[in-house]
Amino acid sequence: MNEYLQRLTAAVDRELLARIQPRNGTLEAAMHYALTVSGKRLRPLLFLTLLDACGKDGQRFIGLASALEIIHTYSLIHDDLPVMDNDDLRRGMPTVHKKFNEAMALLAGDTLLTFAFEKIAAAPLPAEKTVAIMGIVTRCIGKEGMAQGQALDLEFRGDAGAIGEIHRLKTAELIKGSLLAAAQVADFASARQELLARAGIALGMGFQLADDLLDVTGAEELAGKKLRKDQANRSPNAVLYFGEPAVKEKIDAYYREADGWIGELQIDFPPFLFLMKSMLYRSQ
Repeated sequence: MNEYLQRLTAAVDRELLARIQPRNGTLEAAMHYALTVSGKRLRPLLFLTLLDACGKDGQRFIGLASALEIIHTYSLIHDDLPVMDNDDLRRGMPTVHKKFNEAMALLAGDTLLTFAFEKIAAAPLPAEKTVAIMGIVTRCIGKEGMAQGQALDLEFRGDAGAIGEIHRLKTAELIKGSLLAAAQVADFASARQELLARAGIALGMGFQLADDLLDVTGAEELAGKKLRKDQANRSPNAVLYFGEPAVKEKIDAYYREADGWIGELQIDFPPFLFLMKSMLYRSQ
C-alpha cells in the first residue's frame, strides 16, 4: 500500500517540476522552490487512485493530477503572505515570501495558477471533457469555492456558526473537485458524480477538522509549520470554539459519511480507501 502511494507521489513530484527551471530567472526559481517543498500530494493522489480504482491508466493523466497540486501550492503561497495568514514556515521550510520577497511570491502564485490550467488543457482527453474539468476546477477555487473561503476566513470575527462554511469553501471544495475531475475521465454518470461530490465534501470537511486538531495538539517538528497560533490570530479553528472531543466526534461522523457514499458507489480499491481514511486520522 505505502509503496504504491509512494510511487504515485514520486511520479507527481517529477511532473510538477518537468517544465519549471530555476535558471530561467527569479520567477521560475520561486515557483520551483514552492513545488519542491515536500507535501502530502493528497489532491493528485485522490485523483490518481480513483482512476486506478475505475480501471483507468492514471499515468496517462499525471499532468492533470499535477495541476491539482499546483493549484493547491499557489493557494498556500498566497495564504502564507503577511496580508493573509502571515506564516514564516511551510512544511519545515521558509515560506516563498521569506525565501524571496512578497512581490515575487505573489507573482509565483499567480503564475502557478495559470500554469495549472495550461497542464489541464494538455490532458489527453476529448475537448468536451477538458472543458468540463476546467469548469469543475474553476468553480471549486473561485468565488464559489476556495477564494471565497479565504475571504470569509479573513473577515472571521468569532462567529462559530461560520466555521463550517469557511471549511467547506476553503478546503473541501478543491478536494471534491479532485474527485470530480477523475469522475470525468472515468465517465461517471451524473448520479454517480453527485454521490462522489457528497463524499468529497465530507472528506474535505473532516480533513480540515483534523488540521484544526493538529494545530492545537500536534508537534511542530512533525507538522513542519508553526502550531498553536490560531487562537492568537482569531482564526476559525473548530477546536477553539467546540472543543477537542466534539471535533473528534465530528471527524468520525464525516469519515462515516464519506465512506458510506464511496460504498454506495461500490468503489472498493484498498489504496483509495486507505488514503481517504489517512486524511482524517493523521499525526501531521
